[in-house]
Amino acid sequence: MNQWIWPFKKFPFFNARKTFRKRIAFGGILSGIVILGCQNLMRPTPSGAAPAMALEDKSHIVASIKVYLQDANQKEVYFGDFDRTTCVDGLPTVWASSFSSVFGDHRFDIDFTSLADHKANVIGVKTGQERFQVQTDAYPKAIATQGLCDLPFRTDSTHLPAGSEAGKELMSILKTVAPDCSFGTDKDGHLECGIQHGSAPELRGRLETLTKNMSTKWNHQPYLLIRRLTLTRQLLEASQQNDDLKAIHKFCRITEFSLPHELPLSFRSLNWQSKVCRDKNPNKDLMMIGLDQSVREIEALARRIEDTSLIGTFTLAVPFDKSPVKEYWITLQPMDLPVLAKSDSPNTSTCVWHPIFADQMDKTIIAVELGQLASPSKKSFCTPVPDLAKNVKAADHYIRASIASEMEFPIVNGQSRQLRLPTGDYKFSITQLNGPFSEEMFTTEEIIPISIGQISWKTKPHLVIKSW
Repeated sequence: MNQWIWPFKKFPFFNARKTFRKRIAFGGILSGIVILGCQNLMRPTPSGAAPAMALEDKSHIVASIKVYLQDANQKEVYFGDFDRTTCVDGLPTVWASSFSSVFGDHRFDIDFTSLADHKANVIGVKTGQERFQVQTDAYPKAIATQGLCDLPFRTDSTHLPAGSEAGKELMSILKTVAPDCSFGTDKDGHLECGIQHGSAPELRGRLETLTKNMSTKWNHQPYLLIRRLTLTRQLLEASQQNDDLKAIHKFCRITEFSLPHELPLSFRSLNWQSKVCRDKNPNKDLMMIGLDQSVREIEALARRIEDTSLIGTFTLAVPFDKSPVKEYWITLQPMDLPVLAKSDSPNTSTCVWHPIFADQMDKTIIAVELGQLASPSKKSFCTPVPDLAKNVKAADHYIRASIASEMEFPIVNGQSRQLRLPTGDYKFSITQLNGPFSEEMFTTEEIIPISIGQISWKTKPHLVIKSW
């Protein structure tokens, strides 16, 4: 019997000569060996594979994957990145696309989340401070079935044929939001947005036609339109001089001291001003793009004048015994301005992107309304934001003020004034003027209108105000 229990007596747990601390240490080591062995037995192995073959290591998953479009000649162009972790049913929902233009580099964040969640048939697009919604009639099946979400975990880039359906679906988003861009590839293999514009002789000819029509067909020219036409001609001549830099700086000084509403939209663009007037060597294409947009605006406003405005007379004939002073100041304000309510669909405000109006949505809305910017598909809209209604209202007021001969003017009681105004209803206010000097015109009593009313400017208007 002693020969069987002798080995156990030698084991540390049964050897009374070992210290208690050594016994505890040996027990911890033995427990660790047992636990590791159990974990190894319980680890799953792929079906049909030897236990030694582990699954692919996911500790280094690349979340952002670059996508290149490849043409038939194996020439690649970088489109953008997508986030692998946002995949829904094979569709990466968050993308970041980038391209360049003569105005600099631009980034477009594209979001398919609403479409993937079946909440709305829209694709969200964000660039800078601007937000767009692109309406789509169909789910982007080609992108979802391309296998982008199933790429190996260590993959950081992939290629798509530019002519594939997936490649077309991706590029169609950029072309919808930025229809004025002619997308191509620059020397570094990146997307490039080219902006078409007229040549100097072509623009000069269009300006001469506008000037001739205004002087021969119109007997009452709007001041703001004439002013913008004059500034556009000055810039065109300055851009064609041999000493370009000196001429351009002279033009920029003129625009700096001009009132904002006297300038065409393109000359008021902060992006354009910084590139043309603050750059030591302004790009000639930048100047021509601004000129081209200015000519388009003047042409559009000229058509509005011929189509929607009427010439009439405004007469002030208040009895002299009721008239405090001789001369008055008349202010007209359009009444039927469109306002986008919160419940309205964003379809009511078509919006597209153009680099000259980047981050200035108020000017973009005006340019779209005038037809300066291309919008062939009419599927790109402003995302409803609190300032959208304000911008839409301001756009209508800008157009009306541009084609009206005068919205504010002095008039002597008993006399008439000929006006050219867009058809519609207006609210008027009459303020008295006490004297010919500026310090006499702005007292507390004079700022308060002595009469407020409404007029309708339609069908050969001849308006007479006979009482307060």
